[in-house]
Amino acid sequence: MKVKRISLRIIFVGLIAVSLLAGCGGVTMKNYATAELQYRNAMTEFQKENFLKAIDGFQKVIYNFGGSSVVDSAQYYLAMSYYHQEDFYMAAAEFERLATTYPGSPFVDDAQYMAGLCYFKSAPKNYGLDQDELQKAIESLNDFVTDNPESELADEARAVIAQANERLAHKRYANGRMYYRLGYYDAAEVYFRRVIDEHTSTEWAARALFYTGEIKVKQKKFSEARDIINNFLVVYPENEYHDKAVKLLAKIDEKIAETAEKN
Repeated sequence: MKVKRISLRIIFVGLIAVSLLAGCGGVTMKNYATAELQYRNAMTEFQKENFLKAIDGFQKVIYNFGGSSVVDSAQYYLAMSYYHQEDFYMAAAEFERLATTYPGSPFVDDAQYMAGLCYFKSAPKNYGLDQDELQKAIESLNDFVTDNPESELADEARAVIAQANERLAHKRYANGRMYYRLGYYDAAEVYFRRVIDEHTSTEWAARALFYTGEIKVKQKKFSEARDIINNFLVVYPENEYHDKAVKLLAKIDEKIAETAEKN
């Protein structure tokens, strides 16, 4: 009986979906005899912002006319249709598929940029949530800038990289601070070091360097702490943590002097 109820429920949901699609005029396109006709009609739907129909039409070009001269264009606009639907995961996958499957296409450079942008847009804006997509965005856009330094999109790519770096640095810094507050200093230092090494240009690098110095003090590694805080004061002379760093350095020097007296 339980199986029968589940089956009826599936049928019921399916009937609702079909009726909704019928009420919206459907999201499928008819099959055309040639790739050019299929592509042209899909583009018409794309330009009308009927993106679901456009997706179906471009997919038909790709799967029914694999050797056509318009197939790479269909692949690009398939990805763009997902992008305009704000389905950034699917869009990124389709942009990457274009670059891999049609490496000679004139759309490859734009697709490489768009894949990185999609990864950036798919990442949660709350830095406390998982930010793996930001790392993918940075890698993809760095590759794009390296391959296309003169592209008109290069400056936009660099701007997105900077934003992604800032958010990823904030995430890693926050992880470091959490472990620091819990007293797990080795784990905290791992995160702080990543911020310092990989996100040097962000505001979080200075804070990470300061707290790395504090960790060394708590671990009674005073010589290392002094080197780190001296480095902080040289590199970030006007940082908001400057006064704290000066006080911490004085404390470190006292500890070093006390240790020397005992020995």
